Amino acid sequence: MQVYVMPIFVALSVCFLLAAVLTFPWTVYQYRKHGYFSFWKTLLILSFIFYGLSAFFLVIFPIPSVRNNCVSIDSGANFIQSRPFQFIRDITRETGFHWSVPSSYIDLLTTRAFYQMFFNVLLLFPLGVFLRYFFKSKAKWLYATLIGFGVSLFFEITQLTALYGFFKCPYRIFDVDDLLTNTTGTLLGFLLAPMFLVLIPSREILNEQSHFFNNQRRATFGSQLIEVLLNIIFTRVITSFIFGLLKRPGIFVEEIIFAIVFFVLMVVIPVIWKGNTIGSAIVRMKLLPEKGNWLGSFSRRYFIVYIPMLCSTLSKIFSNNIGEDLLGPVFKPKPTKP
Repeated sequence: MQVYVMPIFVALSVCFLLAAVLTFPWTVYQYRKHGYFSFWKTLLILSFIFYGLSAFFLVIFPIPSVRNNCVSIDSGANFIQSRPFQFIRDITRETGFHWSVPSSYIDLLTTRAFYQMFFNVLLLFPLGVFLRYFFKSKAKWLYATLIGFGVSLFFEITQLTALYGFFKCPYRIFDVDDLLTNTTGTLLGFLLAPMFLVLIPSREILNEQSHFFNNQRRATFGSQLIEVLLNIIFTRVITSFIFGLLKRPGIFVEEIIFAIVFFVLMVVIPVIWKGNTIGSAIVRMKLLPEKGNWLGSFSRRYFIVYIPMLCSTLSKIFSNNIGEDLLGPVFKPKPTKP
């Protein structure tokens, strides 16, 4: 079982890494396009990425330890198995299985050939489920079958070419039975998908939710939060750039620079830009002042956001016991020569 567990573990690790890197950009995209964060859309996309990585890694792992792997392969080895239904012959040879002998059925569960066939069917079964959710109708079964065949063919070519030439020699064979069983698995997943999709909202329901939030005139709390976070990020970037141009100005000066830049982004720009900040432009929302008082409304919003950050910064400064270096060398007198 380790040969199956290891690729899935690698896929899970890569999926977590991608999620850590792409979560915030994906969230910004969700709020920009739909005005809200869709849990189900995110879950479906994340599960599809995890499944795709798992399937691919199951096909290519375990890989040779060196790129020049031809030494461990026989010179006369055949890397193409072109006889359809060879797995049936393998199962019969390994177990003595016969359709007319019921007592031989149980022996199927003890053969490597049967497990290989079963897992090949199972490999693209989830793909059929995803395709049924995407196509929404069982009338598209032929399209799903062709897609499953295409994905299986991609896997087999990947194996035959040794990861497209990355390794010197193929380390797995091109098996026509894999094409048959993988494609069958896709078709079965497509036909049996309603059993698994019963607990998942349909695409129509998700589209209705998106349409509802797109037509709302008031931005969601999530959109407002993302807008503030984007402005904070831009402020940090600009502050770091300015801070880098100065010669060790000290933490106090850095905080003053941050406060000024943040004020420009949160107050000055929306007053000039008629309610738009850099963050609000990204998530497609507009700030409207209370009773037409642009400067007063945006200033109150600025202090509501900035004061907690200032308190957090001051708390870190004093907790680290760096009060002596608070003003930095810019404010310290130059030492006199003896």
